[in-house]
Amino acid sequence: MRERLPSSLPRVSRSERIPDPLPPALIPDLIRHKPILLCLDYDGTLSEIADEPAEAYPLREIPQLLALLAKKRERITVAVVSGREIAELQRLLGSSDGLEFVGVHGLEMVRPGGRREVAPGTRECMPDLAKIRAWLARNVPKRTGFVIEDKGLAIALHYRKADAAVARKVHRAFERLIRLETPTLKAGHGKMVIEAMPKLAGKGDAVLRLVGRIGERFFPVYFGDDLSDEDAFAVLKGRGITVLVGEAQPSGARYRVDNPAGVVVVLDSIANALGEALAAG
Repeated sequence: MRERLPSSLPRVSRSERIPDPLPPALIPDLIRHKPILLCLDYDGTLSEIADEPAEAYPLREIPQLLALLAKKRERITVAVVSGREIAELQRLLGSSDGLEFVGVHGLEMVRPGGRREVAPGTRECMPDLAKIRAWLARNVPKRTGFVIEDKGLAIALHYRKADAAVARKVHRAFERLIRLETPTLKAGHGKMVIEAMPKLAGKGDAVLRLVGRIGERFFPVYFGDDLSDEDAFAVLKGRGITVLVGEAQPSGARYRVDNPAGVVVVLDSIANALGEALAAG
């Protein structure tokens, strides 16, 4: 279930449409006939949401399934597309050979066996991010449930365990700071988190770059659970399969699965279909 922002906090608008349940045979049937680019968010998609970001481990079956799929690059390219840093994703997922990684909302990328690439223009945002760090150090009450997640290229403030009234006050002040005093940054909203990030960040643009590099013959499929994933749902509308992970609610995604366990079922069905397709070869 998605966390809801306190009523006084800003919301990101969505398409007013409830996604249909994902037909179980849709993606397995697709991969039997053409290769796919499978993009997967991490938090709330490959893992359940945790109180502490560092403790959001992937579901038990996920690392093995991703490793299995990543070996079949002639038929599938698997990309983990997250707001987290790539180094943290690799720590959580273990062996990552063959996987593509997109981190910090598209600000960094790592190809299989490759070096980390930072999006052009990101370095110019460092002075404003330094201003954010200083403000958080002065204004976020200590030991009151807030968690500051400094990703280097972006900084997130989690308030899941903070008192709601205090969270509203800090949230408003933080968003005002971002809007008025850091011209290179924007505020991103997620499940009980607000994040200061460069304006050039966005999962939608990152997915389009992936599509362009991997090649049009790989049909894009995207799973995500949060507001930041709506960006990717929008750019893939009419050109890919988009799947919301979570409860039924308005989204730009075309389909929906209930939870990360539902994602495991889909990944397993893809692996089985790939095995059949390659055997029929």
